[in-house]
Amino acid sequence: MKADLIFQKYNEIKNNINLLKEKYNLNYDIEIVAVSKYSSLETIKEFLSLNLDLPLAESKAQSLRDRVGEFKDFKNIKWHFIGRIQSNKVKYIVKFADLIQSVDSIEIAEIINKEAEKNNKIQNILLQFNISNESQKGGFNLTDYKKVYQNILNLKNIKIKGLMGVASNSDDSNLIENEFESLNKIYNDINLEFDKNKVSILSIGMTSDYHLAIKLGANMIRIGSGLLVNS
Repeated sequence: MKADLIFQKYNEIKNNINLLKEKYNLNYDIEIVAVSKYSSLETIKEFLSLNLDLPLAESKAQSLRDRVGEFKDFKNIKWHFIGRIQSNKVKYIVKFADLIQSVDSIEIAEIINKEAEKNNKIQNILLQFNISNESQKGGFNLTDYKKVYQNILNLKNIKIKGLMGVASNSDDSNLIENEFESLNKIYNDINLEFDKNKVSILSIGMTSDYHLAIKLGANMIRIGSGLLVNS
């Protein structure tokens, strides 16, 4: 995909975001994460040439490791990890990810904490909740959020920055809105309950449903096919 087409798509998304912010009277920034996991190296190079200052997101540890190496000549790239986390691959993820969005178990959080200590870093993470209640998707149970948050909060080399969720792959907008709303409620409850350790990121919404996510409080959206891959 050529840079001019990527830039056109980016401007369309930014315009849509601004219209949605105006519609819902929102006064906070909404960050776009460019999901690069399906993109060719050439497309990513075209994207980086635009200097849009958006983080890139990968869903496999080996791909993250390889792509960091492939783009080492490009300065100041921020990498997010958004896939299922295998315990034996945590070392790659912690080494290269600025933000791990998909922490979905206390055991994985503990492994990340140990690896971050080895790397002498504080690892920023999001807690992923299974808002669609689908067994094939990762994520904490919504009802366990207080226990989960408290346990992971005690890990010294982890910083919980916010929450992440993936809605059902459905055309039912009411269903998707209900799923986003359930995570928005937990986001707000955590900030009331843990006043001294508030979260600031609500990462919900992808290419097909980010307009609904923004309506329900998203301040980070993950865009793949709408930006870097031909739909």
